[in-house]
Amino acid sequence: MSYMKPVIREPYYDKPIWIENEVTRKEFTFLSSNSSEAEVELFLLHLFGYNRIDASISFEESFKVLLNEDEVAILGGVAFLQDDETFIMPSCCCGLEEIQSIDYSIKAKQSPWLGHDPSPEIQYFDDYALVWSDDPETHKEELLSIKFTSNELVESLEKCKKDLLGFIEEPLYKWIKVRDVEIANRMRQKMLHWFLKDEYL
Repeated sequence: MSYMKPVIREPYYDKPIWIENEVTRKEFTFLSSNSSEAEVELFLLHLFGYNRIDASISFEESFKVLLNEDEVAILGGVAFLQDDETFIMPSCCCGLEEIQSIDYSIKAKQSPWLGHDPSPEIQYFDDYALVWSDDPETHKEELLSIKFTSNELVESLEKCKKDLLGFIEEPLYKWIKVRDVEIANRMRQKMLHWFLKDEYL
C-alpha cells in the first residue's frame, strides 16, 4: 500500500555550537515519533541553518531568535512512497511548512505545490490518483508514478500529519526539554503553529 511521510531534505548547514554530538548529514530524513536523537539534531541543524540563525550563538539566544519568528521555512515536505525503494520526494523550494496547503489541495483534488526541477504532480481519476515524479506532460521515459486509491491518498496524508505531530510532541520536545522546559513548551506551540497551522492545539 502506498503511503506518505513528512521529510526534510539536504540539511547541509553549519552545526550550531549547542549541538554537542557530531551530526551525520544525509540527503533526506523522515520525521515521526520514532525519530532518533541524531535525527532530532539533524532537524534542528537544518531548521536553524535554513532560517539563517547564527550557528555560533548560544542555545538560549538561538531559540530566542527563532521563537520570535511568525513564520519559518525548511526544505522538505511530503514524500510519497510505494515501498522502501520507490519514492517521490518534494523538490526544490518546497517546504515542510507547506504541509497544510498540500492537505487543502489534495482534499480539493488539485495538484499541490511539490517543488520544481523536477516538478512532482498529482493526477486525479474517478477512484484513484497518480503521483508523478515530474510533470507528466514532459513525456520523459524515466518518469515514476505511484498510485493511491482516493481513500489511501486522504488517509495517508492524515497519517503523515500525525507523524509530524508525533515528532514535535515526542522526540523533539524531549530533546529540548532536557535542556530547558520553558523553551521546550514554547517550541512545541510554535512548531504546531508553523507547520500544522494550530490544527492540533
